[in-house]
Amino acid sequence: MRPPKPFFLLLEAGWWLFCYPIFGEEPFIWKTPTGPTYYVKEEGLCQIDFLGRQIARGQWLFQPADWMFTQAGKPDSVWQLRKAEKHKTGESSVRVIQEYPEGKTIFDYAFNQEDVLVKVRVENFSGKPIEISRFGTLTFDFGESPEGVMPVWHISYLQAAGKGCFHPSHLNRIGGSYAVGKDFGVGVSPKGGFLRRTLFLWDLPNWGKQEIRNPRHLSFYVAEPVPPEGAKSFSFALRVSSNRNWQHLLTPYRDYFQEVLGPVRYRADYRLLTVAHVNRNVESIGPDNPYGFHGGFRRLDLESGVKSFCDTLIPALKTANGQGVIIWGQSGTDPRGAMYRPDFDVLPPEVESNWSIIHQRFKEAGLRHGVCTRPGEMAIRINWKKDGTVRINPDDIQQLEILWARFKKMIDLGCSLFYLDSFGAKWEDVKIMRFLRERMGAEIQTFAEHQCDALMPFSGAYTETDFYQAGQAAWVKQTGYYPRAGLRNWEIYQWLVPGVQMISRLYGVVGTIPEGFEPVERFFWRHKITPMIQDYRLAGQATQLQAVQAEYLNEQNCWKK
Repeated sequence: MRPPKPFFLLLEAGWWLFCYPIFGEEPFIWKTPTGPTYYVKEEGLCQIDFLGRQIARGQWLFQPADWMFTQAGKPDSVWQLRKAEKHKTGESSVRVIQEYPEGKTIFDYAFNQEDVLVKVRVENFSGKPIEISRFGTLTFDFGESPEGVMPVWHISYLQAAGKGCFHPSHLNRIGGSYAVGKDFGVGVSPKGGFLRRTLFLWDLPNWGKQEIRNPRHLSFYVAEPVPPEGAKSFSFALRVSSNRNWQHLLTPYRDYFQEVLGPVRYRADYRLLTVAHVNRNVESIGPDNPYGFHGGFRRLDLESGVKSFCDTLIPALKTANGQGVIIWGQSGTDPRGAMYRPDFDVLPPEVESNWSIIHQRFKEAGLRHGVCTRPGEMAIRINWKKDGTVRINPDDIQQLEILWARFKKMIDLGCSLFYLDSFGAKWEDVKIMRFLRERMGAEIQTFAEHQCDALMPFSGAYTETDFYQAGQAAWVKQTGYYPRAGLRNWEIYQWLVPGVQMISRLYGVVGTIPEGFEPVERFFWRHKITPMIQDYRLAGQATQLQAVQAEYLNEQNCWKK
C-alpha cells in the first residue's frame, strides 16, 4: 500500500509526537454485547465506542522515548512510518505490521469480551539500543474529570525523575492503572511472565490549565532496552467496562501480579508493636554517655539501663497483648553520621554484651524484639570525620552476601523484627528484598519505610500518618487521619497480596484534634493497619489498647473481618 504522509501533533505537555492520518481501509471491529466496540486499522487500535458514543480515538504506534526521561530535551530521531498492513488472524484477533526505515513493529491484538490483549514485537535495525519504548496514543473522553490510579507528570518532571517514574517506585507504586469516568471505567495492565519497569501515563489535555482533567491521553512505556540490531517483545491488557469498580478494572493486573510476584512470603502478626528511639544526638556524647544514648531505660550500654528497658516494656506489652519492640538507633549516635546506619549490626561492645539480656527476657515473655536497619545502602568514608552512603547494587551477589551477613548476625542475637529505613520503593529494593526474604524465611517480620505493590509479597510496610483539620491544607476537605501511603493504595495492596501487613504511628498534627475525636489507634485497626506505639506511651494506655485491639483481632491474632 502507499505510505501515508506523516504530520506532527503538539500535545500540551510540551513535546512533539509523530502521528498519522487515519487510513482509508475498513477496520477490524470487535463488538461486545454490553460493553465496548474496538476498532483496529493499520495505525493499530484507533477507536473505542461505548453505548453508542465514541470514547477514545487516536492510534497505537511505537516511538523510542529515551529523550523523554533524560535532559535531552528533544528526540534524537523519530521513527517515520513507511508501510503498514493488517491481517485478521482469527475471529477475535488481528495483526498489524508497521515498517519504518529504523525498524519494524508487529502488533497482535486478541479480544475476549470487554478485554483486549496487545502483544508487540519491536525490531531495532539501528546500531544503538532503544532504552525506553513508547506505545500510544489513545485519547479518552470520560465525560467528566476521571478518578483513579492515573500517573501523570509534565515532561520536565519525567526528565528530572527519569526511570524513577516507572513502576515499581515511590512515584509509581501500583503497576496497573484504572480510570473511572461518567458511565464507564478503563483498566490497563502490563502482561508477560516477569516484572518489568513500566509506566501508563495519562497526560493532561492542557498543562497551562491543570484544572481541566478531561480528555486524557494514554500511552504505555517500557524501560527495557531493545538491543542494536535486535528485538524485544512487550505486552499489555486493556479493559473498558460499564462496571466502574476498581477491583473489576484491575483484575487483569491482579492476575499478572500473582503470576509474576506470587503470594505473601512472610507470616504476619497483626498485634500492636512498640518503638523505642534510643539514640539521642552528637551533642549528648560525653564521658558519661560515650555513645550518645537517651537516658534512663534507653541506655542500652548499661546493664542497669537494659534491665530498666525490659522492666518498662515487657509488662506493658503483655498487658496490651502486643507482639514486641523495634529499637531504633541501637548503636547509639555515631559522630560520623549516616543515621540510621547501614552497618546496623555493628554494636558498641557494651551494647552487644547486654543484648543477651534483652533476648532472654523477651523470649521468656513470649515477645519479639528487633532493630532498625538500612538495607538499600552501604556506608562509605567521605572524609576523616564524616561518612556517607551509596546504593547497593542488587545484581552484585558479593554486596548482597555482605548485607545478609548483617541481618544474620542480628537474627543470631535473637532479632525477628526489622524496620527497613530509606528502603522499599525502588526497582533495586524489590530485588534486594526478594533475596533477603529467601534467606530469612517466613518467620522474620520486616517493615519497609517506603512501599510499592511489588515489594509487598516480600515485606510488610511502614507508613507515617498525619492528622489534618479540614481547611488546614488545600487538599484536605475532611478532618481526619491521612496515612502517607494512601488508603486506596493500602486497599489495593491487600487485594493484590492477601496476608500483607502495614504498621503506622501518628507523626504530625496540623490543626487541633477535636475533643472526643476517634483515637488514632482505632482508626488504624478499622483500616487493618497495625498500630506502632511510642515506648513512653505504652504503659499508660496498655489496658485500653488491649481492649480496642480485641475488637478487631481474633484469638489467632488475625483480623476478624
